[in-house]
Amino acid sequence: MTFAVPVLKHFIYSCRQFLDMQLINRLFRRNNLRLFKVCLILLATQLFAACSVIKHVPDDKYLLNKVEVKSDEKSIPSGDLTQYIKQQPNKRILGFRFHLRVYSLSSAKKTTKFGRVFRSIGEPPVIYDSVLVRSSKRNLELYLESKGYYNAVVKDSIKYFKKKADVLYFVYPERPYHISKLNYYIEDTTITALVLADTANRLINSGDLFDTDVLQQERQRIETFLKNSGYYTFSKDYISFTADTSYQKNEAELTLIIKRPVKIDSEGNKVAYSFKRYKIKRIFIYPNYDPIQFIQLKQHGLLDTVYYKDVQFIFSNDPGVKNDAIYNNLKIKPGMLYSQDIVQNTQNSLSSIPLFKFVSISFRENPDTARLYNPFVFEDEVEEKDSLDNIAYLDCYIQLTPHTLQSYQLELVGTNTTGSLGAEGNLTYQHKNIFKGAEVFNIKLRGLIESTQQQINFNNTLEVGGSMSLNLPKYIGPFSSKLSVSKYAPKTQIAASYSFQRRPDYTRTITSLQFGYIWKSGRFLTHNVNPMEINAINIARISSDFQEQINNSFLKYSYINQIVTVSSYGLTFNNQNIQRLSNYTYFKYNLEFSGNILDLTFNMLNRPKDDNGTYKILNTAFSQFVRTDINYTYHQVIDENNTFAYRFFAGIGYPYGNSKALPFEKSYFSGGANSIRAWQARSLGPGSFYQENEAFPSRTSDIRLEANIEYRFKMFWKLEGALFFDAGNIWSLPSIDDRLGAAFRFNTFYKQVALGSGFGFRINLGFFILRTDFGYKVFDPQKIPGTTYRPWVPFQQKFMLKDFTFNFGIGYPF
Repeated sequence: MTFAVPVLKHFIYSCRQFLDMQLINRLFRRNNLRLFKVCLILLATQLFAACSVIKHVPDDKYLLNKVEVKSDEKSIPSGDLTQYIKQQPNKRILGFRFHLRVYSLSSAKKTTKFGRVFRSIGEPPVIYDSVLVRSSKRNLELYLESKGYYNAVVKDSIKYFKKKADVLYFVYPERPYHISKLNYYIEDTTITALVLADTANRLINSGDLFDTDVLQQERQRIETFLKNSGYYTFSKDYISFTADTSYQKNEAELTLIIKRPVKIDSEGNKVAYSFKRYKIKRIFIYPNYDPIQFIQLKQHGLLDTVYYKDVQFIFSNDPGVKNDAIYNNLKIKPGMLYSQDIVQNTQNSLSSIPLFKFVSISFRENPDTARLYNPFVFEDEVEEKDSLDNIAYLDCYIQLTPHTLQSYQLELVGTNTTGSLGAEGNLTYQHKNIFKGAEVFNIKLRGLIESTQQQINFNNTLEVGGSMSLNLPKYIGPFSSKLSVSKYAPKTQIAASYSFQRRPDYTRTITSLQFGYIWKSGRFLTHNVNPMEINAINIARISSDFQEQINNSFLKYSYINQIVTVSSYGLTFNNQNIQRLSNYTYFKYNLEFSGNILDLTFNMLNRPKDDNGTYKILNTAFSQFVRTDINYTYHQVIDENNTFAYRFFAGIGYPYGNSKALPFEKSYFSGGANSIRAWQARSLGPGSFYQENEAFPSRTSDIRLEANIEYRFKMFWKLEGALFFDAGNIWSLPSIDDRLGAAFRFNTFYKQVALGSGFGFRINLGFFILRTDFGYKVFDPQKIPGTTYRPWVPFQQKFMLKDFTFNFGIGYPF
């Protein structure tokens, strides 16, 4: 590790040298710009024209150029039909067959070293296959039948031109079948009333299309409903449908049938019996389960059993974790009806404890009740009431495989925190069971060095610090509800940190203490509540240039010693499925209040204010503000190679009472690798305000609006490309900032929205993503005094390098 930091420094320095503005300036001087454009045109011509897409197509074959499905029925989107086409043309990027053209760079007659590279990167031509066309037609017909279009007709048309073939499928759905009536035939009368009572939630109704996919969903819904009602052994395989279409044309009368389960008796005859409703009898928990050693320990009688409340803990040696740490996350209780949802909630709750690597929950029929409810054995071994109610019992077995108790981790990564390249080192220690209650204790030491975009000098930005955190798997607090704590299982988080930051414009220290809770209220919803967060900010030094820059604005109040007390609430919605590629939404809402309790206390005690009209604690002012923001992103998957990502952000902060400006950490800024990428971080806005002689960009304000759209496409190997368009800016509140053009006003703010566009590359290594983005200013809202206002950058006569920005980042921007 001793040589890692210097190597990374040299690498970043080399990248900076390569992108040196002076070097690029020389390229565009005099007539070099014209030469550069000619080179680009020649390169594009080589790739677009010289590499024929039919180069590798045999003489008697055709390149599959296009596949299209046309249908007059609006209820059947063409996108739903396309997935049933067995042969698709070569993949495209913005309509351009990049991979096929790269493949065409290789020789069709001989194999060379470069040819093998081109073929490995590219994609061979897709050759038209008439057999697959016929198969695709049949697939479309079967799909249409599943949607109720039993009279549908599918035709195909092939157009040949210049060794290329276009395949068109014409879909004529005709009149579909609808459901005229739904009947029920349930053989087991013990579940009849329960099923019929839930018909308000059914997915099938009179007048609906005769869609077999919906029928399958209804089978699954009934199975889930009955399993949540105690019917552990019920399966959708017992459910079937019959359809009678003889009453009226294009109408189907459905009958939903639920069969009774059957067993084969000793004489080989099928004997039907009723479904049993199950209750939980006993719960066995194995807190240090080892699948390899368990059988041997059981055979030698080396397992101990401890009764805790209404469950049994079975283990060998000391499991090292308190029983209540596990019991508090247990939703399954003895005596309750079996419920599939409650079992899944228990699985999720136990899996959220980092102490356990694997969690397995299984059930077995209780041996006493199993004999009673065997259809061929009749014994009275349980309570008469349960026998009359058709109740059987299950034993629950929960096997918890422990994780490694303690761990150390050393990280060295590249950083791009505010548009500046650098290196960060982290040393982390974690104990997953510090007090034997599944509490997770973390200690982290952090060091960071960066060079600003104005200077290549790793000594100008330094940050060192550390943090400690304790995560408790239970609720600790003064106000609690048994029902809420049992249902949502909130976890308590305590954290403390210290950071020393030295930048060219200032030096400061931040000491923080935080206490809060986190819980999930659903599959996709996560809540964060921090009743108390205290930050003590001490400004040790401000450079004379930076002090002069902020002296005449309200920003000087953001760079003062102060105590920031915050109470906050956060809501996160995320329905991303990491197991498969699909559309998903991410939404985050945040609300913060600061200083209200302190201000009320000082008012009640009649404490005096200083000359600036502020209250102070230990000669340090405390902040007072309210701040809220939303961040919405949507990821749209076109296919496995092409996706779109959309983002919208809106935030506002309002200082009042004891504060004249938002603290620096709570202020909004725009620009940078995850924002408006045509501007450096903190170099955009506010509004149309122009800041001259800005040595170090540090523009912050009270309001932030941003919108982004990004098109992402896979290229080859781990390399991905992106095209993006960004819009947004920051503004200050009119009552706070009197700088020209800086304040947010409804009649002018839309004219001050900055626009930027560009392209980027990503190397997706799986565990993390390296990203570079090249942004170009399209609309620059800043108004330079004494000059003609020309915000549309592409229409300016001069080609200026300051209109381009290079960004380096880790991970996707959103």
